[in-house]
Amino acid sequence: METTAAITRESLYEEVWTEPVSRVAPRYGISDVALGKVCRKYRIPLPPRGYWAKINAGKSPRKFPLPTAREFGSCSLPLSRSPTYDPNNPDASRKKAVTAQERIGLIEVPEELESPHRLIRAASKRLKRKTGWDNYKGLRSAPAEIFDFEVTHGAINRALLVGDTLIKALERQGMKVWVDSEKSRTLIGLDDTSLPIAISEHVARTKHEVTEAEQRAIERWRRSPNRWGTGYHYPSPPDYDYHPTGKLTISIGGYPSRSWSDTPKTSLEQRLHQVVAGALDLIEEERIRTEEQERRRLAWQKARDRHDRQMELRKQEQAQLEKLKASSTQWLEAERLRQYIDAVEQAAASNGGPSEKLADWIAWARIKADCIDPLVAVSDAILDSPEPKSPGYYY
Repeated sequence: METTAAITRESLYEEVWTEPVSRVAPRYGISDVALGKVCRKYRIPLPPRGYWAKINAGKSPRKFPLPTAREFGSCSLPLSRSPTYDPNNPDASRKKAVTAQERIGLIEVPEELESPHRLIRAASKRLKRKTGWDNYKGLRSAPAEIFDFEVTHGAINRALLVGDTLIKALERQGMKVWVDSEKSRTLIGLDDTSLPIAISEHVARTKHEVTEAEQRAIERWRRSPNRWGTGYHYPSPPDYDYHPTGKLTISIGGYPSRSWSDTPKTSLEQRLHQVVAGALDLIEEERIRTEEQERRRLAWQKARDRHDRQMELRKQEQAQLEKLKASSTQWLEAERLRQYIDAVEQAAASNGGPSEKLADWIAWARIKADCIDPLVAVSDAILDSPEPKSPGYYY
């Protein structure tokens, strides 16, 4: 009879740091979300976001050590190898495992709020205020303060029930839910990945028909002699009227995103297990997309650094070449001057020798030629010194 080796903290630690969690999880017939929860429970560190992208880019990111956890001793983890796992086709095995794991089960929505979540308590208090609502569609929303609801007054209680049940179901899956006041949105997150979430009500629109009161106001404005004066405005009726429908929609994500709504046959309350499963999918897709973006960014940065190094090398080579050309030009100029000085000296010798003044000039000229010559270490005391500053104007 074949025996199965026990799964220990040490063995699982080596697995999750050798391959991504998304590839390790199918071996145990669970999702990577469930495997992450096991790792956190047993204090097994996981690679941070971008770790595998850096590995693929040829870098050596830091590997977190496995901390000592005496409370677990040498116990085995509650994991076993999946009999359906196919090592030759891990992607297919992963799909089977995820499909099985995402069967969240039906989620019951109570008829009344029972120990509501803190976000729902805050939302209930804010949405039920009688004043401070000026949305022309009749919708109430305060996403910078509370959970991102956008509903009419008549749908508040139902939206709160759906939202409370959904938040609690998401948290049971290890997710967190919080309000991002700075960007006026609500987020759900798992580890380092987060997505926006909102619950909204569809409002029907119909063409507005001018009422008798509005028509009388228009007629009064037309009869007024000061209708074009300050403080007199044309009483313009709205183009459309908006009517609550009670139809709720849950939206998750930006791109990619998904939404779930009431349908003629199924209420949103009956679809909450689909919402939770979809949220797990979207979080995973966002994590993979973010890691791929990080991998591509690191690859681009590596190529950019290589390009910059090559350009800097070319720049240095070009500078050296220009310096070489300048030195050769200076050397040729110095040689040309020396030839001229020799010719002057020879001409003077053929005429009885140079005069004292010419001899001084010849000595001066030879020094200037040496100053120009890059092969002679001579400095010109006058031309190589800083240019004297002007004393300016006299007042």
